[in-house]
Amino acid sequence: MKNTVQELLVVIGNQGYSETIMDAARAAGAAGGTVIHAQGTGMARAEKFLGISLASEKDVIFIVTKTAQRNAIMRSIMEKAGIETRAKAIVFSLPVTDTAGLRLLEDDEPSEEPEKAPEAEPKA
Repeated sequence: MKNTVQELLVVIGNQGYSETIMDAARAAGAAGGTVIHAQGTGMARAEKFLGISLASEKDVIFIVTKTAQRNAIMRSIMEKAGIETRAKAIVFSLPVTDTAGLRLLEDDEPSEEPEKAPEAEPKA
């Protein structure tokens, strides 16, 4: 399964830093992403405020990219929005075996065969 054409990058960072994360991803060639708001539950002790447990708010960003661009995008995210920054982002990738309804950048590249002009209809 290592020979996939696309990868799904999953980035988890502090809420409010999705633009910082996406700017870093775009700088390395990512076309775009999808942001989902979430709550972290992995804290050893949830903070308490007036008797209410507070879960840390997170943004989860999904980016589908070509496998060849994966490492550059991951590196850029970690350098500009990684765990040492206020975004505190982590990123991992998953192979994408099939897609439907997703227009990828290679769709925009010219094909090797020139397109044929439509044939003229015979005049009556």
